[in-house]
Amino acid sequence: MPIRAFVLPLLCLALSSLACAPVVTFSHGVASGDVTDTSAVLWTRTDRPSDLRLELRDAANRIEREISVVPSAVHADKAVFHAPIGGLRPGTTYLYRFVSGGLFRSSAAEGRFRTAPAPDDDALPRFVFGGDLGGQGFCRHVERGYDVFSKMLLLEPDAFVANGDMIYADGICPAEGPEGWPNLPGTFPSVVDVEWTLPEVREVIDAHWSYNRVDPYVLEFLAEVPVYVQWDDHEVINDFGAGWDRWPHQPEKPGYPELVAAGRDALFDWNPIRRNSDEPHRIYRSFRWGRHLELFLIDARSYRSPNAMPDGPEKTLLGPAQREWLSAGVLASDATWKVISSDVPLTLPTGWPEHYGRDGFADGVLGEGREGTPEATGAEDELVELLERFDTADVQNLVVMATDVHFAMSLRWSKDFDGDGDELTVHELISGPLNAVSVPAKQPDPSFGPEVLYSEGELFNFATLALRRTEAGSVDLHYAVHGAEDGLVRPGSELVLTSSDPRSSNRP
Repeated sequence: MPIRAFVLPLLCLALSSLACAPVVTFSHGVASGDVTDTSAVLWTRTDRPSDLRLELRDAANRIEREISVVPSAVHADKAVFHAPIGGLRPGTTYLYRFVSGGLFRSSAAEGRFRTAPAPDDDALPRFVFGGDLGGQGFCRHVERGYDVFSKMLLLEPDAFVANGDMIYADGICPAEGPEGWPNLPGTFPSVVDVEWTLPEVREVIDAHWSYNRVDPYVLEFLAEVPVYVQWDDHEVINDFGAGWDRWPHQPEKPGYPELVAAGRDALFDWNPIRRNSDEPHRIYRSFRWGRHLELFLIDARSYRSPNAMPDGPEKTLLGPAQREWLSAGVLASDATWKVISSDVPLTLPTGWPEHYGRDGFADGVLGEGREGTPEATGAEDELVELLERFDTADVQNLVVMATDVHFAMSLRWSKDFDGDGDELTVHELISGPLNAVSVPAKQPDPSFGPEVLYSEGELFNFATLALRRTEAGSVDLHYAVHGAEDGLVRPGSELVLTSSDPRSSNRP
């Protein structure tokens, strides 16, 4: 018998049980997210429960910190790890490694991230935005996979805002998608076709997340670029609201609350989101990136009224607490640019007004050529209430980002919402889909008199948002839509927004 067969167990006993701990597989790489100037959440997932060691290193690969990490969740014998890290330096690049095992056998997964600049820093960040991944049968291409992520990575963004619908739990991925699209087939069903009262519904949702996250381009991207994650409807099921007791499309089917809970838990398990200590299921939050940008992520799914409820003072997509949080945050922000990332658009009508109600804020043009006139079922009253507050406070440089509608569009609308003679100007910037069905661009709701600056449908795409300083010292916002196939800026999509806020200029 080889001497090693005797020596290795003895060494393991002498040193520690960790020295020869079983080697685990890091099944879905790593990710960083919810990055601030002094903190971040680091994430990984393994094929079995195990304690890990997290090594935090500086850009020169010198270890700064070593931390023991235990699973934040275990599901179906798979372990999820969320490692909130504080005490970081602003505007600093860090390397990190999750390590399993010990002296003789080990495995590791590693990545990098950069913290946000300090709130008083004049840094000029660049973000990429996008959503709608793997929808309507357009899933991982047999040859190209989700190579849109490689195009985004080439731009070296500071962060990626995952604007929603990053899976389609209510869809499938057959070998042949629409129009002959060749998929790497997924072996999972749609959540529409499973029993929601059974634990298996969570396994189905996890299978959708796993399918998207093992794509090599996604793995590489998430190891290099921090993310800010929202949800929209397809992380659970089409046009859903988290607080409802049933799904309007199948009102008699039992288990809808269990489906929503499974989708929400999966969202947190699969993404580096920092849990709110007072409201663990809270998704809306904000992040400051230096003097010139504050990002507000909102959640129009968790607190919404039924879609079929008529528009009016009681109709809400945000709920009172979130609405007050957003209003107070925007009014208090001294950032040059206030960017709201919304999971539904503001002025583009969505949903099914003749059957189940609108799914977004806009009421849309009623009638739409059908017999009879559907009742207005958007949430324009709630939106107007917010915009009146912003108008009264003379909020400058307000931008809204969204995906959801599967075409790209940029709009500007200026209106005197509070009747004081001054107009509030809002730019609404729509991108997507990253990789899902793409449709022709549609017309916006006319309520606020929007001016369409750019419009293009029937292409996969993502968007960039970058701040740049002018020769005069002010900070402008540059926005563009990029084609997913080549990463190039789409003709006519570039938009330069000039700051109207004197605080954007260089300090004397």
